[in-house]
Amino acid sequence: MPRSLVWILYAALVLVWSSTWVVIAVGLEDVAPFFGAGIRFTLAGAGVLTAAVAVRRPLRTDAALAALIGLLPFATTYGLIYWAEQYVPSGLTAVLFGVLPLYVALLSVAFLPQERLSPRLLAGVAVALGGLVLAFGESLQLGSGTRTALAATAVVASPLASAIGNVAIKRRGAGADPLVLNGWAMLGGGLVLAAISALTEDWGATSWSAASVGSILYLAVFGTAFTFVTLTVLLHELPAMTTSFISLIIPFGALALGAVVRDEAITAAAVGGAALVAGGIAVAQVRPRPRVRA
Repeated sequence: MPRSLVWILYAALVLVWSSTWVVIAVGLEDVAPFFGAGIRFTLAGAGVLTAAVAVRRPLRTDAALAALIGLLPFATTYGLIYWAEQYVPSGLTAVLFGVLPLYVALLSVAFLPQERLSPRLLAGVAVALGGLVLAFGESLQLGSGTRTALAATAVVASPLASAIGNVAIKRRGAGADPLVLNGWAMLGGGLVLAAISALTEDWGATSWSAASVGSILYLAVFGTAFTFVTLTVLLHELPAMTTSFISLIIPFGALALGAVVRDEAITAAAVGGAALVAGGIAVAQVRPRPRVRA
C-alpha cells in the first residue's frame, strides 16, 4: 500500500474517533448503554460481512482470533465505555482511555519478540500515569451520579481489552482478510452486548428519536465498520505501537467536541491531564535517532 494512503487513513481514524465519544453521549440520552452498543456492533458486523460477500470475499476466517476480538475490544471495551459515559463527561472519557498505547507497549514487550522494555518506555508510563491521576480527579469533580469513581475506573481499565486485541492481530492476523475478520468479530461482540442488555436493561424504555437513531447509524458505519477495518489494515502496515499512537491526539479533539456539542467544561486539569498522557505516550514511543559516527 502507498505510504501516502497509509497516512491518509491514519488521519481519518483520528478525526472519526475524536467524534465518537460525544456521539455515544448523545445516543445515551435515549438508549440504554448495552442496548445501544449491541445494536451498533451488530449492524456494523452485518454490514461489513455483506460488503465482503458483495466483493466476493470468502467468509472463512481465523475463528479464534475473531472470537477474541469480538469479546475483548468490542464487547468488553465498549460495554465499559458506554456504561461509564452515563457518569463521566465524554471528553474526559477519551482522556482516560488515552492510556491505550501504554497498555499496547507493555503487552508488545511481553508478546512481540521485536519489542523491548526500555528506560524510555518506563519514563513514558510514569509521565502518563501523572496525567491519568489528574484526569481521574477531574472526572470525579465533573462527573454525575454516585457511580462516577467506578465509571472512571472502568474507563481506565477498558483499553486493556483493546490492547490485547491489537497485539493478537499483530501476532496472528497477517493472513486474515480485514473485512471478514472484523465483520465476524463485530457481529459476535454486538450479539454478546445485546444478550447482556436483554438481561439487565428495559428495551421498552428506548426512545427512537432522530438523535438516537442518527447516533447509532453514525457509530455503526463510521465509528465501527470504517474505523476497525481500517485499523486492521494499518496494523498490517505499521507497528502496533504506532497505530495506538492515534490515541495521543483523540482526547484533545474529544474535549473540544464535547464542549461544542454538549457544553461540557474544558478545564485546565482536563487539558493538563490530556497533555501529560500525550507526553508520556510520546516519550514511550518516539525513538531517538541513532548517532552517526564520522
